[in-house]
Amino acid sequence: MNKSFSILLLLVSLCACVKKQQKPSCAIQVCSDVFAIVTIKFLDKDGNQIAVDNYTALDQRTHEVLHDHKLLAPGAYPSYYEVADDSDLKKISADGDDISVTGTDPLTHQTKTAIVKVAGGCACHVNKLSGTDLITFD
Repeated sequence: MNKSFSILLLLVSLCACVKKQQKPSCAIQVCSDVFAIVTIKFLDKDGNQIAVDNYTALDQRTHEVLHDHKLLAPGAYPSYYEVADDSDLKKISADGDDISVTGTDPLTHQTKTAIVKVAGGCACHVNKLSGTDLITFD
């Protein structure tokens, strides 16, 4: 009985020493100082650049609006909008999130939506995985 008790005590003590596995944190990496931005461009039916109304870039996984009516250099590039940038890096999963991009043509009031898949997480910069660069109204 003493031998059985010793084996049982050994097993219990070994089990007590097992640590819970933690999720790995982001590995230390060297990143450039470049600020990455994923953009989308809007064109009217004639191929002219347009500034849209009601612009949103919505992360489908978290249901968080990443960007809302945010133009890049509005005077020079009125049709370019941010889908995601490096400030959104930790909000977006490493495997990539589908970002629903929506804008409305101010003249025709037509609304168009596209899905752009963007990766973030532990990477140095946001990265577009798939989706369009351009939305053209009918």
